[in-house]
Amino acid sequence: MEKPEITEDMILDCFAAATEGESLEGTAVSFVDVEEYENKVMYPEFARWAKKAGRPDLGRLFAKVAGEEGLHAHWLRELYTEMGTPERGDDTERAVEVLKTIRANCDALIEKNPEAVLEKALSVAVRVEQREYQDIYPRFRDQALEKNDQKSADIYQRVIDSEQQHAEWFQTALDDYRAEMAAA
Repeated sequence: MEKPEITEDMILDCFAAATEGESLEGTAVSFVDVEEYENKVMYPEFARWAKKAGRPDLGRLFAKVAGEEGLHAHWLRELYTEMGTPERGDDTERAVEVLKTIRANCDALIEKNPEAVLEKALSVAVRVEQREYQDIYPRFRDQALEKNDQKSADIYQRVIDSEQQHAEWFQTALDDYRAEMAAA
């Protein structure tokens, strides 16, 4: 039986996005949940794919960003110390389950075509980071500003700036990777 093709959209759909809550605390819980997910699941999985495909350089990039995603959660948790570790949200729980389902397919695809899988992972990483810094986290910052919570707004702005840098790193890596593949 032929395995289904893994598309960039399928990979992107595996990974949850934070959502704005009615309260600053609700938004913060969603934010921390997703940032910890990127720290513990998504980017480590992409790093695993890169290493399996013989690209430890890309594995290190994914691992570096994973660490910074955990730092984002830490920054916001400092503001809401009573938050603790939030339970996984429905979207993140779904993403973990879907990742388990596609892991075997991705490993099989890496064996057949590691370049395509890595290109898709880099493309997804660019899209995730762009979505966060262009759309999601500016809304969180603005919500904090509307509630006159400058401290939270400042944290969200730091994260926006960091996520933009991640998008730029991944875009550069993707462009370089595509150039290498074209030259090969």
